[in-house]
Amino acid sequence: MLNLRNLSKRFANGGETLPLFEGLDLTLRSGETCLLLGQSGCGKSTLLSLIAGLIAPDEGEIWLGETRLDTLPADERARLRGRHFGIVYQDFNLLPTLTVAENLALPLQINHQPQDDGRLDALLARLGMSHKRHAWPEQLSGGQRQRVALARALIHQPRWLLADEPTGSLDEHNAEQVMALMMAAVRETGAGLLLVSHNPGYSDLADRVLRLEGGKLVELKGRRHG
Repeated sequence: MLNLRNLSKRFANGGETLPLFEGLDLTLRSGETCLLLGQSGCGKSTLLSLIAGLIAPDEGEIWLGETRLDTLPADERARLRGRHFGIVYQDFNLLPTLTVAENLALPLQINHQPQDDGRLDALLARLGMSHKRHAWPEQLSGGQRQRVALARALIHQPRWLLADEPTGSLDEHNAEQVMALMMAAVRETGAGLLLVSHNPGYSDLADRVLRLEGGKLVELKGRRHG
């Protein structure tokens, strides 16, 4: 379970310190899929970065199960992030000097896990990328790169998948394919999903739908709405 308690984050603007959000609370259950909507600049990506431990809140607490993440040293946050979270970015973030298979194996190396060629091959097959196993990122289309990025985020079997506008750089056809593959993958693995998007069309795919506006979370679909 993920718990955010009384979370606040501020930013500097022209000599002023302005709140991005304050007193924010959120509980996500294991295996739950949650869509987070909101306009550009409202703090959606910042919230994902806080959960992943990439940045620290100004106030509040972030809990992963019984572990409080926000008070841990940076190296310990990085270790837990690498083990328990998979992150998918809009701009893919593949390493250009590594092949597809090498990009997928990287999280296993970082987490000191043995390379599981069977799982790697199964992920590539599920995503229709087996024929690109030895390709370089520059040889892939945008849709193919995002499929590889999704596979890399799942290869180490994380408890949570954090996806930050994963279809924002894709055309409609590739966006639909990537979304379908991502939802199927999280259902199969049992990972929880927090998907940040500006596209309300994904609402039917999620267990819960939240909107971040005015520094507050509004629940549009989920426990309170059937």
